[in-house]
Amino acid sequence: MMSNPPLARHHILLSLAAAIIASTSPSPSADLLPKVAAFANARYDRHHHRVTRTDDDAVAVTTRSRSPLPLATGRRGNFFSPSSSVVRLNAWWNWNANDDDDDATTTKAAVADVKLLIEEKIANTDRGRSMRDSDRPAIHSLLSDLESLCALSAPARDARMEGPWIVLYTDAPPPSNGQLGFLKGIAKQVIDLNEGTYRNELYVGGDGADEDENAWLSAILDATWCEWDGVYLDGDSAEDGGGGNDAVAEEKDPGATTWKVDFESITLSVFGVSIFTQRFEAGTSRTWRMSYLDDDTRIVRAGKTGRGEDDWIFYMRRGVG
Repeated sequence: MMSNPPLARHHILLSLAAAIIASTSPSPSADLLPKVAAFANARYDRHHHRVTRTDDDAVAVTTRSRSPLPLATGRRGNFFSPSSSVVRLNAWWNWNANDDDDDATTTKAAVADVKLLIEEKIANTDRGRSMRDSDRPAIHSLLSDLESLCALSAPARDARMEGPWIVLYTDAPPPSNGQLGFLKGIAKQVIDLNEGTYRNELYVGGDGADEDENAWLSAILDATWCEWDGVYLDGDSAEDGGGGNDAVAEEKDPGATTWKVDFESITLSVFGVSIFTQRFEAGTSRTWRMSYLDDDTRIVRAGKTGRGEDDWIFYMRRGVG
């Protein structure tokens, strides 16, 4: 069997780290070690491993040799196990000369792996509409995994926001999930960055790649958007520390990730003929937090206030047209 010098090196490093921690804390395993493990997990998994899942949905990562390493999340795994987060401590040091080159490759591989797992989870769930509430945590955990791999610090300002997006999964209620009464179709978002507008579109009975062509029933919501200024939509300012979600309240540049969207009107059409239009009251607004974006995939957390606890999550692919 071939030896593994990097792994041996990790064990030496662990011994030194454990000795230092033990000398500075009377109870390191109950306090510092989980924090060290969590930090090492986040750094090392992102830059050096590929994310996978076991059959029981326990999070795991896979090295280039495909040997599974359970994450030490505090729920599963053992910090002191040679096959767990011990090896992730090397995320604090640049052991490999080609770290910068490896990062992009391994991150792309991790993104591809997570997307595949998401697609497997949402298959046969009717875009999330038929999914039981008890099954949602598993898919939401995977979506969080993908969000953690987002390479953008300001996705809301990225040019790739432009254009059509098809909702593949959401936990939102009708009609945001593509359902109108008992009729089920597809939900689509179309963004115009130059004009500062977007449309939420619902199509029933359509065909084509996006199932939005020749639809006999459609509902179109027209809206405008602007960068969110951090003022909660229920009246409290993020700068005032008005309670709620700390991540939102502490965000220094909320507009980098989040839009404030203002609903204007919704139009219902049958066989292409408009039969009903209703305008929204002034101030009917929502927040859109763009938590993941790349060339063909987008995750949005849409909320009523911007606080986070009232968010609905939308997993989307880029539309054809």
